[in-house]
Amino acid sequence: MPPGTRIYIPHTPRTQLRDTVELATRLRNESMEPVPHIVARRVASLSVLDDFLGRLAGEAGVNRILVVAGDIAKPSGQLGNALQILESGLLEKHGIRTVGVAGHPEGHREVGDAVLRDALKRKKVYAEQSGASVYIVTQFTFSAAPIIAWEASHRDEIGRLPITAGLPGLATARTLLKYAVECGIGASLEAFSKRYDSLTKLLTMSAPDETIVELVRYKERTPQSRIAGIHFFTFGGFEKTAAWVNQVASGNFEVTEDGKLVLI
Repeated sequence: MPPGTRIYIPHTPRTQLRDTVELATRLRNESMEPVPHIVARRVASLSVLDDFLGRLAGEAGVNRILVVAGDIAKPSGQLGNALQILESGLLEKHGIRTVGVAGHPEGHREVGDAVLRDALKRKKVYAEQSGASVYIVTQFTFSAAPIIAWEASHRDEIGRLPITAGLPGLATARTLLKYAVECGIGASLEAFSKRYDSLTKLLTMSAPDETIVELVRYKERTPQSRIAGIHFFTFGGFEKTAAWVNQVASGNFEVTEDGKLVLI
């Protein structure tokens, strides 16, 4: 990837905080921009978070993070949601002024819409009051429609926060369906499943080309849209995704009449 590329570091169940610090430091030394996930429900306390942020900033030069609550029924410590981290003052203490927060165009299987709306609105208020550069990273989706509809129905909650659309990277359809079920993806999963209705199709590689084209065309029609970029969830296919993205970023593609990107 080109120098300065933002590489997100997931905080998965088996990941220790020291592992995140080590990887963030490695990425910084390789001229990448590390963006650690901080999952509130996997952090024992604010004092642990204070130490963790200090190491990220001091050892890896981290100045951008993604803060989420986490899909964990019972918090492992004192923290239960992302707002507790945002409102703790610890991000400001350690000079972390660019913060990604979660957006859910297809809802959340454990959290109702009213709660999600209120949380997003409070994150917008945090951005306004703190002066932090807050942006939204959406859950991954298989089509542009849920993102477009969600933005239209959540304008008050989103305000001026930029939206980074979460898309799956290059992986087999079977792999993507597995993660989609685990992550509770809704309407777009049904449409995706219909395209891969046989074992042979499930083993083929899927790319988010049609979704990207749809989002670009929407942005051209709706310049006031807050959609400002794309984030790839690679699901183990980092190298394949990187190679494909580099080709697209270099302009080595054509757009077909049916809205697909064909590499040339």
